Amino acid sequence: MWKSDSLASKAKEFRQKLDAIKAERPMDWYPYDSLNNIGLMPKYFPSEILDSAVKGNLNWKFLDIGAGDGDVGFFFESLGNQVDMLDNPPTNFNDCRGIGSFAEALGSSSKLVVRDIDRAFELEGQYDLAFALGLLYHLRNPMNLLMTLAMHAERLALSTKVFRFLPDGTSIEKHPVAYFLRNREANNDPTNYWILSPLGLKALLARCGWRVVGELMQGSTRSNPIDNEHDERMFVYCERVENWRDLGLHHDF
Repeated sequence: MWKSDSLASKAKEFRQKLDAIKAERPMDWYPYDSLNNIGLMPKYFPSEILDSAVKGNLNWKFLDIGAGDGDVGFFFESLGNQVDMLDNPPTNFNDCRGIGSFAEALGSSSKLVVRDIDRAFELEGQYDLAFALGLLYHLRNPMNLLMTLAMHAERLALSTKVFRFLPDGTSIEKHPVAYFLRNREANNDPTNYWILSPLGLKALLARCGWRVVGELMQGSTRSNPIDNEHDERMFVYCERVENWRDLGLHHDF
């Protein structure tokens, strides 16, 4: 019988292993706990996938994009899956040294795929599931990433910052829109660009070859694109459309 906290329990145990490695290898580790995302998966993922993951029966090939130190990817590798990490050392928190250090300590067979995902890039082969958590709003060209992934991944788990109200209080909840941030307008971060409405995110995914199967909203229900105290994130589990091979042939998506 599948329990919603089983995967989170395994992630907690794995975090302790990673923390021990960090203690033995002092360096500039990525400061955020990426494994917190695992505890949210039962709220928007199909239960049969999580059940197989807990039992170690998936045997999937994963792609962890914008991996930080690779916590999520290494976790799923520990459950018997093959994992590639896709990141870019110049924009990674520690030039991907964290990924390399964890890989060495864990005896990992994972591969680091170095790509700048904000420019035209290519991938090799096919993946069962790609993770793109917390990075879409940091891209100048989010459609480029999503279309490329649809050509190479059957499933996608994605999260990004969203908003329901403009800074002046105007509601946009019923519209598929995006707010384009001025330089350092949000969180004093020059790498923040497109903040989407929930419907805007769904429209973007649909036009890039993805079908939303499960979704989860986390954060302020009065979200706007600028204020940290009104931050909201949307998590989606997607499957690519059957005619994904047509993405490069026409625009009718």
